[in-house]
Amino acid sequence: MKPSKFSLFSKILALVSIVFVLSVCICMAIWMLNIRTENILWKKSASKPHIIVIIADDMGWNDVSYHGSNQIPTPNIDTLAYNGVILKNHHVLPMCTPSRTAFFTGRYPIRDGMYGYPLKAGEPRGLPLNTTLLPQYLRGLGYSTHMVGKWHVGYQSNDYTPTRRGFETFFGYYNGQIQYYNYTITTKQFNVNGYDMHRDNAEEIRPDWSHKNEYATDVFTDEAIKIIDNHNNIKPLYLQISHLAPHCSDLEDPLEVRDMKEVNRTFGHISDISRRKYAGMVSALDESVGHVVKALDQNNMLENSIIVFMSDNGAPTTGFLANYGSNYPLRGLKFTLYEGGVHTPACIYSPLINFKGRVIENLFHMTDWMPTLYAAAGGNTADLGVIDGVNQWSMISQGKFGRRNSLLINVYDEGNLGAAIIGQYKLLTGASRIYGDYYGENIDDDDPSTPAYDLDAVSNSLAGQAIARVSGAYLSRKQMLQLRSTSKIICKPFSQYSNCSDRCLFDLTVDPCETTDISQQYPEVVRTLEDYINGYRGVLVEESKNPIDPNSLPFHFGGVWMPWLPTE
Repeated sequence: MKPSKFSLFSKILALVSIVFVLSVCICMAIWMLNIRTENILWKKSASKPHIIVIIADDMGWNDVSYHGSNQIPTPNIDTLAYNGVILKNHHVLPMCTPSRTAFFTGRYPIRDGMYGYPLKAGEPRGLPLNTTLLPQYLRGLGYSTHMVGKWHVGYQSNDYTPTRRGFETFFGYYNGQIQYYNYTITTKQFNVNGYDMHRDNAEEIRPDWSHKNEYATDVFTDEAIKIIDNHNNIKPLYLQISHLAPHCSDLEDPLEVRDMKEVNRTFGHISDISRRKYAGMVSALDESVGHVVKALDQNNMLENSIIVFMSDNGAPTTGFLANYGSNYPLRGLKFTLYEGGVHTPACIYSPLINFKGRVIENLFHMTDWMPTLYAAAGGNTADLGVIDGVNQWSMISQGKFGRRNSLLINVYDEGNLGAAIIGQYKLLTGASRIYGDYYGENIDDDDPSTPAYDLDAVSNSLAGQAIARVSGAYLSRKQMLQLRSTSKIICKPFSQYSNCSDRCLFDLTVDPCETTDISQQYPEVVRTLEDYINGYRGVLVEESKNPIDPNSLPFHFGGVWMPWLPTE
């Protein structure tokens, strides 16, 4: 008996229905699997915080207002400090290239021959290519890595440039300084001026001409915000913003500000016009910090971010490259091994810090940032090999005891110049060659023309408002004032100080301003520190003394400072 047309149609309809249901189920399963995969990726990403490192150039100890001076308000930077932790004993190298070498490698620069005079434009020297840098390690953990601003650790061939050393993109300058509006630097030896603003990626090393007569601090800020706005939160972000500010430029009038009329209105209480201009440069830098924090908040990244702010070395108040920054009350300037050259502002903010609103008194060194940030990113610091840096993340995030009791400040291959700290004691040898007797102007709150510290400006700053949205609360005025008071360095009045032409020993717990030599009272401590310093001479790699290569000069490359040697 033949099946009826009706029963055949019913069977076909049933088959179609089954296929449809199966298709829907498969689609739902795929959708659920995608959602689950995305959630896994998101959770994996969420376990790795975004890391933003902001480095000021030549900013003095006394030039952040959370250290106690009212002269130059820095409300956005202060907000990071008060809502995170303040590193009161943050030590660096006395100059740009060595300090950045220590940050990128976690190693004392003596190990790589990068410990002396900063790299000059056109000098064929750089971080050795067999040294793995922080961004390379972070990429191994899945980070998207970007750099904005100053490089200054070598560019003689393409292999030495940032996008061949771990960064996916680089927008900034290769050399030690540029002019704020035309982005050039002049080599005095050859009296040749060249353009130094670049936009690099893994495929291409090229100059960037997209900006004209725009203030460098704002240009770098805008670029950082674009990176944050365009970032896919599935991946953790490492963003390094190495500002030009407040370094001087090589113009005849080297202190370049965005708007002199505005600077005069805002900082008219500063009688020294050079110091007033410097204040304008610092204020623009502080605004940049606020805009970056705001961008992180608007992109739902702030609640899972670590933000570091620091200066690479002390301010050169006077003399060579003077920018009129203040290291007061610390002794010495940039280039010196005194505290004014190597003891700089630093703070770190993150919602991931369990015990916020603290001033950490423990020693912290520039080399510590690599293992500390790598550990915060979920990495095993054993991966980093032999380094001098110490993982301090548990101290920062959980309030545990610091893991550093000593540090080498620097040692040189010529003469007896060197310095180190063990516990409370610091030894300097041959340290008074330059600016050893300089303490700087006492910039405090006694001047009635200086405005009072504005706590509301801190709370209402861009960073203050963004952090309040994440935390759900503002710090009390009492808390902020207490942190400010604790982070300030106060030294006993003095009229004389020790001459360290040979060697000087200081007890930094009672004499942070290095006024009184106690080497005669503690000869055993001196011997211990001398042995400590001399022990590092055995691993010191002689610094190359190569002159500027004429083949590097910009007229070979259309007026631009570019890599000039073949790829190795």
